[in-house]
Amino acid sequence: MRQKRLLLTSWGRGHGHITRLEKIGRAFGDEGWIPMIYGHSNSMHVKRIVDAGWQYECYEPWAEAIDPWLDWNRAGVLSASVSLDRNLLRRVKPDLVVNDNRVSMMLAALAEQIPIVSICQDNQLPGYCYDGQTIPATWLLPIDAINHELTALGLAPISDDARWLFCRSRIAIPSSEELEPVDWLGSPEVDVVHTGLLDRGFDAADPDPTNLLFYRTVGSVDAEFEEAFADWPGRIYVATGGRQLTPDGARQGIRSLDVAPLWDLDRIGPGLRAIVHHGGHGITLRCLADQIPSVALPGHNPERLANGIRAASEGQNVVFRPSTPVETVWGAAVDETGDRPAWTEIRSAIDALPRRATAKTTAVDMKTYQNRLVNVLTAASHAP
Repeated sequence: MRQKRLLLTSWGRGHGHITRLEKIGRAFGDEGWIPMIYGHSNSMHVKRIVDAGWQYECYEPWAEAIDPWLDWNRAGVLSASVSLDRNLLRRVKPDLVVNDNRVSMMLAALAEQIPIVSICQDNQLPGYCYDGQTIPATWLLPIDAINHELTALGLAPISDDARWLFCRSRIAIPSSEELEPVDWLGSPEVDVVHTGLLDRGFDAADPDPTNLLFYRTVGSVDAEFEEAFADWPGRIYVATGGRQLTPDGARQGIRSLDVAPLWDLDRIGPGLRAIVHHGGHGITLRCLADQIPSVALPGHNPERLANGIRAASEGQNVVFRPSTPVETVWGAAVDETGDRPAWTEIRSAIDALPRRATAKTTAVDMKTYQNRLVNVLTAASHAP
């Protein structure tokens, strides 16, 4: 009997995307499926998946250079990408695609009539507006290009919001109904499910955690940073996301400082007093799931700001809103833009965070957790 094949498409460039797809892939793998990743040629991502024993297919260089959201309206970009993705689907012959969240793959799967599930945050559902009233340009620009492809396939066009494309099949929100409710959507015909918190760890916190993690927030371990954190009582981890720190990064005025592209939160998580992060969806949810107090520095990225505000509403997290009105910044985090408060102000915010709570949840049965995840992504549509 042929084993079922699962194609997991990672389009966002952040590490949270590959992490949650890996977790989904492991759940399906334990159910007898063969997982495969289609993603960027990020060496850390590739190694992670190859170490898991799966195949990793990289985008063509020209396709990888496409901006994740702002280039789909450029002449020929979407058509060429759909053709590329259709060729992959014909070669791989997956039984299911889990798409996080490449526009052209959605169209390719519709064209090849392969079941597809779109991994979407709440802000990737039609009608979501960061300011409560304005549809972001990222979801207006590609409408004509998407409709050109849909018409060529003999499918009905979308209107007024490119995110309606994702509603042509199941949408899975990688969070819980409590943290990302979608009752505002008001479209019962849209098939939306929640996976639960994919980013959670399974170990309780240490009795008295004292360590800090900075994720995508430190561009240089300079004199300002040292002054703010030289007396920190625990270990300080800096995750650069793969970037090289600026030359000042060689300073060693902090006694217990460890710098790496990424840190395994399953390993260091129990000892963390707090995390200072850029507001990415995955790291935000990890803090909430594991009850790690956090400080979010989203800069002028509205998506990350929305994530930070969500975390702050949970009580043990702080978000620094932008202090100056400038143009929206997509992609680059504050470790690159420098768009953050002074480190002394951030240190004060960390010191004011509540103590980390002992996890309220009991031990999780991994098998039950994985079975539920597979069922959520493969069950028959609940939409009318």
